[in-house]
Amino acid sequence: MSRLFVCGGLVAALVGVSQSPAFAQAADGGAAAPAPATAPVAAAMPSPVIAIIDVDQILQESMAAKGVRGQADKYQQTFQNEMSKEEATLRSTQQDIDQQRKTLSQDAFAEKARAFDASVAEFQRKGLARRKAFDKSFNTAMGQVQQAMLEATQQIASRHGATVVLPRSQVVLFDDKMNITKEIIGAMDKKLPHVDFPAPKVEAESGPTGSGKKSQ
Repeated sequence: MSRLFVCGGLVAALVGVSQSPAFAQAADGGAAAPAPATAPVAAAMPSPVIAIIDVDQILQESMAAKGVRGQADKYQQTFQNEMSKEEATLRSTQQDIDQQRKTLSQDAFAEKARAFDASVAEFQRKGLARRKAFDKSFNTAMGQVQQAMLEATQQIASRHGATVVLPRSQVVLFDDKMNITKEIIGAMDKKLPHVDFPAPKVEAESGPTGSGKKSQ
């Protein structure tokens, strides 16, 4: 588009010059008009050498990624067990309150109901805090895996002289010789076979006692 614009401007300029007295004088044998400056020639772009990687396969099969998922599952199971116990306690409390409804005064029942609602709200806040802590630890661990994947990709691509690396999910057809996924997994397993999953730290749980301490 820009080249077309430049060419159009050049034609308009030539028409204007041809109508000027100076141009007429040059046509009658006068001094020749100076030649236009030649535009610099752009350097030729190198031919791309393309490699393909399957990111999903790397995150499924590399030792570090599998180790992170295994550690994450353990923490998730621990959190789930704790939340299940607390939920069971809340259900039992709710049943007790319902049973006492006929024997308690209206004010006493309302007080117990308010206390129960506060316990439920705290249970929900605690669940969100634990999820946030878990996600933070998971992202930290997987960040190390992704960095190792990037470094291994650069290493293997350089070895093959590849100048462009494309994810498998964005390529419809390709020669399998272009796929360097397994080599990347091998390089990752050699350099970073294990990644520690940081213990999730729940920030400032504001329970009824107002302790504000971190817990796992």
